[in-house]
Amino acid sequence: MEYYVSQKAGRVQKGTARQPFLTIGQAAALAAPGDTVWIGGGTYREWVIPGQGGEAPDNRIVYRNLPGEEVIISGAEEVTGWLPCGNSVWRAVLPGERFGDYNPYADEIFGDWYDDFGQTHHTGEIFMDGKALYEAPDLAGIDGGGRSGREYSWFSQVTPEKTEIWVHVPDQDPNEHRMEASVRPYCFFPKREGVNYLTVSGLILEKAATQWAPPTAFQPAAIGTNWSKGWIIENCVVRQSKCSGISIGKRREERDNIWSKDPYKSGTQTYTEIVFANLKKDWSKENVGGHIIRNNEIHDCGQAGIVGCMGGAFSVLSHNHIHDINNRREFGGAEMAGIKLHAAIDVLIEQNLIHDCVRGLWLDWEAQGARVSKNAFFANSSEDVFIEVCHGPCTVDHNILLSEYNLQNTSQGTAYVQNLFAGKVRVYRDPNRFTMYHFPHDTSVAGLMVIYGGDDRVCGNIYAGRGKGEESGNAVYNSYPDGGSDSVMPKDGMPMSYTENKLPVFIRDNLYINGAKKYALEKGAVEEDFCARFSVVCLGGKYYLETNLQEYLFKKKLTLVTTHTLGKAFQAEAAYEGADAAPLTLCSDFSGMARGRETIPGPLEKWKSRVLLYGGKSQEKQAI
Repeated sequence: MEYYVSQKAGRVQKGTARQPFLTIGQAAALAAPGDTVWIGGGTYREWVIPGQGGEAPDNRIVYRNLPGEEVIISGAEEVTGWLPCGNSVWRAVLPGERFGDYNPYADEIFGDWYDDFGQTHHTGEIFMDGKALYEAPDLAGIDGGGRSGREYSWFSQVTPEKTEIWVHVPDQDPNEHRMEASVRPYCFFPKREGVNYLTVSGLILEKAATQWAPPTAFQPAAIGTNWSKGWIIENCVVRQSKCSGISIGKRREERDNIWSKDPYKSGTQTYTEIVFANLKKDWSKENVGGHIIRNNEIHDCGQAGIVGCMGGAFSVLSHNHIHDINNRREFGGAEMAGIKLHAAIDVLIEQNLIHDCVRGLWLDWEAQGARVSKNAFFANSSEDVFIEVCHGPCTVDHNILLSEYNLQNTSQGTAYVQNLFAGKVRVYRDPNRFTMYHFPHDTSVAGLMVIYGGDDRVCGNIYAGRGKGEESGNAVYNSYPDGGSDSVMPKDGMPMSYTENKLPVFIRDNLYINGAKKYALEKGAVEEDFCARFSVVCLGGKYYLETNLQEYLFKKKLTLVTTHTLGKAFQAEAAYEGADAAPLTLCSDFSGMARGRETIPGPLEKWKSRVLLYGGKSQEKQAI
C-alpha cells in the first residue's frame, strides 16, 4: 500500500494521493510491511515515530520524498515577537505548553566521557536564518566576550510556566530574520526497539535537540535505529543536530551513564560489563545491526556525524559526505568524530569523504572484521583515522589521508595496505586496559587481553612526510620486532610481561617520499628524494585532489595482497577476510580501477594531476 503526505492536505485526510495526510506521523502510525510513505515538499515540524517495521530486507517499510520535492523534518519551531533589551540583546518568551513533556532548555548535556569545557550546555539550540548561535554561560556573558563569531549567542531561563530566551545579534533585528528554537529530541526515531527493516530516503533532517551519546548509554541522534535491524538510510541530508546526526547505537538501559553518576568502577570496566549484559540479552547478528547508510550528507553536528555502539555491527557505511563535525568547539569529550563506532564488528566503511571534523573516523574497541576502504580524508584537526584498543583483524586499504595527522594506531592486528599517508602517523601500546576480542563474524566474546602493540601488516603504502620527524613514515615502529622472527611472542622468561612485550610487525614494500622514514628492519622499502604536493579543491560540487604524483616514476612493483598473504591476527586468531568470510583480494584501487597482478604502491593504479575524491554536492572550496 502507498500512503501520501502533503502540507497542502485538505480537511479530509485519508492518506491517498488525492486526500493526503497532513503529517508524516499519521502515515507512520499506519504503515505496515511492504508499504511506502510518499512525502510532499515542505518543512514538517514533528518527531516522526515509526509505529512498526518491515519483516525482511525485501518486505520493508519505505519513507521517501516525492521525486523532485524537498522534504525537511525539523526539530525546531519558529520564534517570533522579539523585544529589544538594549546593546543588541533581544528577548522572547515561549509558554511552557510549547514543549510538552520535554524542554531542551532545561535539559543539560551530560554523560560519560563528556567535557563541558567549564560551562553548562543544554540540548536546545537557537538558530538565525538556519545558522546556530552560541550558548552563553550566563546573561551577562551573552555578547560572547568579544570572541569572533560568538557575539551571536543566546541564553535561556526556564520556569514551569515559561521559557525566556535572550539573543545577542549585533546590529540586527531578529524580527527581520527567521529565528528558530529546537524543541524536539529527534526528527525520525522509533520509541521502541526492534522496529526493523525501514528505509528512509531523500529527506532532510535538521535541528534536533539531541543528548550526548556515549558508548555506555543510550545513543540518541536526529535519526536513529534504536536497537533494530536492517535499516537503510540513504540520499538524506542530516544537519545541525546538537550532538549526533545518525545513531546506529546502544539501547537504553538502567545503568546508562553510571560511570559519570557514580564512578566506583573505571570506564573500561563499565563498558565491558555493558557488553556482556547485552550479550546475555539479544546482541547478535540475527537481532540487531546490519544497516546500510549511504549517499548522505551529514554536517554541522556537535558530537558525531554517525555514532554507534554494538547496534551498528555488520553494517555498511558508504558514499557519505561528512563534514564540519564539532567545528564550533563549544564542548568536547572522547566520543567526537565524523564517524565514531564502538564494536564495529564486520562493518564496511567505504568511499566516504570526511573533512573539517575534530576527527575523521574513530573505531574504538572491537573493530574486528572491519574494513576501511577507498575513503578520502582531509582538514581534520586531530587525525583522519583513530583505531583504539582493537585486536584485529581490521583492514585499512586504498584510502587517501591528507590531514596533518593521518593515523593514531593504539591497537594491534590491523592491515594497512596501499594507502596514501600524506601526514603523520602515531603508534601507541595500551598495556593497561583488558579489551575484548570475538569469535570470527560473531558478537560472542572469545577473550580479553591488553594491547601489546604490533601484529600490524603494513604493505604497499605511500608515505609523504611532513618534516623529518619520526612520525613521518614507519620509523614509529622501530622499537617493534620484525615479523620474520621464529615466534609471534617470546617464550623465554614465561610468564610473559604484557607491560613490556610488543608483538612483531610485518612491514614491507612501502614508498617513502617528502622525507618520510622507513621501518628500520623493513624489506623492499623505497626512500626517494621526491617532493610531492597535495591540495584539495571543490569544483562544480565535486571534490578533487590536485597533485604532482603523476610525475613520479614508480619503479617499485608489488603483488596483490590477499587473505592468504595477510595471515591471521594474533590475538583473535582470525583471518583478514570479508564480512561473509569470503577471502579478500585487494584488486581494485581507490577509483575502482582493476589492479594488475603486479601493481604499484599507494591507492591508485594510475595517477593524474587531478583525482576525483568525491562526486557529491558541495558549495564551498576547500584547501589543505
